[in-house]
Amino acid sequence: MVSLETCEQIVLKLGELHKHLKKLQSRMLDDYHITLMEYHILAIVLKKGNASQNDIAEALDVDKALVSRQIRAMEEKELLKCGTDPECRRRNVILPSQKALELMPELDAIHRKSLERVFSDIDEEQLNNFQMVLEGLVSKI
Repeated sequence: MVSLETCEQIVLKLGELHKHLKKLQSRMLDDYHITLMEYHILAIVLKKGNASQNDIAEALDVDKALVSRQIRAMEEKELLKCGTDPECRRRNVILPSQKALELMPELDAIHRKSLERVFSDIDEEQLNNFQMVLEGLVSKI
């Protein structure tokens, strides 16, 4: 029988891990004057190629108004530019600026460094088992 108390403690620890990892990553990005949200938006835009506000909002699970404000701020920082989708002129797309393209390898390295810092003391087998357990839990939701 699964202990409900243990399950609740695990959920709390996962939330705590997420909170601390976000703080660590935010501190590491401070030197670049980039917020963690901005980093995630850049990563989505670069991965997708020509993302829309809806694409970004869905990927981050946030509302479109927040994404709109973030995009405006990132345009002012010259990290993003908005344009029209060449395949559908009624659709606006968000594109990375040249500055963002040049900056992303450094930001990705910071992201990897923060993950390595957190997970470095765990061996590969433990990580694989942990990942399998998490994937199983997510599939049940």
